[in-house]
Amino acid sequence: MRSVYKNIHWGAIVTFYIIALTLRLITIVLGNKYPSHGVNYALELSTGLGPIIGALVAMAIFKRKTEYTITGKSVWKSIATIAVPCLVFGIIGGLDTAVICFMAFVYGLLEEYGWRGFLQNELKGLPVWQYVLIITVMWFLWHLDLNARNILPFFLLLLFASWGIGKVVTDTHSLLFCAAFHGIVNFSKHGQLADTTFLVAFICVIVFWIVIWYFVDKPTNDKNVAAGTDK
Repeated sequence: MRSVYKNIHWGAIVTFYIIALTLRLITIVLGNKYPSHGVNYALELSTGLGPIIGALVAMAIFKRKTEYTITGKSVWKSIATIAVPCLVFGIIGGLDTAVICFMAFVYGLLEEYGWRGFLQNELKGLPVWQYVLIITVMWFLWHLDLNARNILPFFLLLLFASWGIGKVVTDTHSLLFCAAFHGIVNFSKHGQLADTTFLVAFICVIVFWIVIWYFVDKPTNDKNVAAGTDK
């Protein structure tokens, strides 16, 4: 087990986390100093910049690579994962709702590139329960504004998300799929799920994601079948 820990590039992880924390602190301070009126998409999105910038800088400095990509194992599934719910919620709630949904996914991608795309990839040599717990604690502390949250429920939510979204990226390698799960949770905080139509649509979207990623395969070329391969 000690050799596993020795193989982890802690320098890259520390660099990533310092940048993520610093940028998070800056956006919180600016947000408190210049409170937005109404929906300020730029300010909301900026709070998620820390993880992705931290990951990109750490990967550049320490020459680290990740096996998880934006579209993962399927481009069309990744695009459909984002496009379908935006379309569905847009039909139900109008253009503003579709925009909020899309922005939630964009924000989710900013965070997930760091937490799953970089950090989980760096820690994947550890047992699942260990890297899930490490990511949960780091993710929890990164939020900084913990005085404004119910601590225990929030920690448990992040623990479940670290396991669940972590399983998603392990299975699909798609950061857009991770962003979708992250984003739809944030989207649900806008209160739409109090409406039965939105709640049903929410459930249908989750089912749709699971079906296309875990039960729908791309067409198999007859020649590949004959050769015993599936490209």
